[in-house]
Amino acid sequence: MGPVWLDVRTEQLDNEEKEILAHPSVGGVILFARNYFDSAQLRALTQSIRTAAGRDILIGVDQEGGRVQRFRDAFTPIPAAQSYGALSASPALAEQAGWVMAMELIAHGIDLSFAPVLDLGFGCVAIKDRAFGATHQTINDYAGAFAKGMRVAGMATTGKHFPGHGGVTEDSHLVTPEDTRDILHSDDFAIFQSFIARGLVDAMMPAHVIYPQHDALPASGSPYWLTQILRQQLGFKGIIFSDDLNMGGAHLFGDAPARAKAALDAGCDMALICNDRHSAMSVLDALPIQSVPAADTLRVRQPVEWQRLQQDLRWQSAQREIKRHAEEWQAQQA
Repeated sequence: MGPVWLDVRTEQLDNEEKEILAHPSVGGVILFARNYFDSAQLRALTQSIRTAAGRDILIGVDQEGGRVQRFRDAFTPIPAAQSYGALSASPALAEQAGWVMAMELIAHGIDLSFAPVLDLGFGCVAIKDRAFGATHQTINDYAGAFAKGMRVAGMATTGKHFPGHGGVTEDSHLVTPEDTRDILHSDDFAIFQSFIARGLVDAMMPAHVIYPQHDALPASGSPYWLTQILRQQLGFKGIIFSDDLNMGGAHLFGDAPARAKAALDAGCDMALICNDRHSAMSVLDALPIQSVPAADTLRVRQPVEWQRLQQDLRWQSAQREIKRHAEEWQAQQA
């Protein structure tokens, strides 16, 4: 499969999208809320994506829980990451949530949810309650359990946003934030180091954040962060995804092809180009044909039937516990 990830516009493919998906540089499709109407439609869409590609490609989505959950009707409402620690829940509940989330996506033909978030604290506009905690230990406990649940289901995990997005307040969807701390000696960095050492992350997504004490480039396009620190110092051997290169935080690299080239040259294996068809096509036209064989390790290999999952007693029990927790959290926030 190729290194480029892109999106599709609606609940079914148009003819142009079918042609684009056949391009050999396309390696994945990321789905959004606009691509979902109901369960049957989503299963048909993922099947049509693979048929159009004519080969194995990856399909992913941001289904973290809380405010970042693209599919809702017919899906279990996954609680916000902050809720587990805030309500002193058992890490076993976070593990159940990771398992339920992953199983439901797998039953709809989806390989990846880009999770868990490993960022520290709730002060960043882009993160807030997407973080599992404000301490190293809380994140180790709850994000670690969530990741374990995903893996038990058969879904690879993606830690984000390396080396830590929690130390800035600005939203990297809009600007390129700067974290002026020595982040290499922070708890933020230590969390990523711990998850890699414990073997809990199969893929990594870097932040569109500059850490000027260490490098002048955002981590998402920095050979220092992705090659020297992540690969060489930390020994990470999994897949590195860019975050969406159409986010404001990546625009200092230039136009879409320049952003994709910067990310791939820095050490990313896969480049996400979302919500701009012209940008995605310009990247496909500009990049040389290349493949990412290692990305095949992220494919789901244990298919699940949606109807059978709904009859599964473990899923039914876990769903009840998760819903109860989500309702308690919502009541507390009201």
